[in-house]
Amino acid sequence: MRSAPLGLAFLIAFLAIAGLALAHKGATGVVKERMDLMDLQAKQMKLLNAMAKGKRPFDAAKAAHAARDIGLTTRKIPEMFPKGTDAPPSEARAEIWEDWDKFIGDAEAAAKAAEALATTLEGETSAGWKEAFGKLIEACKSCHQSFRAEDEDDEADSGSHHHHH
Repeated sequence: MRSAPLGLAFLIAFLAIAGLALAHKGATGVVKERMDLMDLQAKQMKLLNAMAKGKRPFDAAKAAHAARDIGLTTRKIPEMFPKGTDAPPSEARAEIWEDWDKFIGDAEAAAKAAEALATTLEGETSAGWKEAFGKLIEACKSCHQSFRAEDEDDEADSGSHHHHH
């Protein structure tokens, strides 16, 4: 029985699987959901990054849509981290729950940065959007540095500065 249009369902499944299939082996439930959510965010960040670097033609509407999506999904992040979900294969650190207020604050800051970026892109002139995008990258990084176990492949890769602690 085909309730959803098959093409779309397939595409979404493919994106989720293509994302980080290996790292996510064995992830189920909310851990899988949040990994898929972050994969989707990584794809949107890559799109914005490619436009920022001139590797893709700048398209304000597409960029704004990606930024809005990042804002919406970022606001969902706190509810995706119920207590006790930091066992592998999750990359979440125990610090999330030890320092919940900072975690919520980081998510809120990232959501606001994404929304500010979207607003800039939707404005009469989208001048200054790269600066707004830079702030979003910083917001993602600061949360990942505090609350995410190190992994080799930093998906908000802004090219030049790879700093691993």
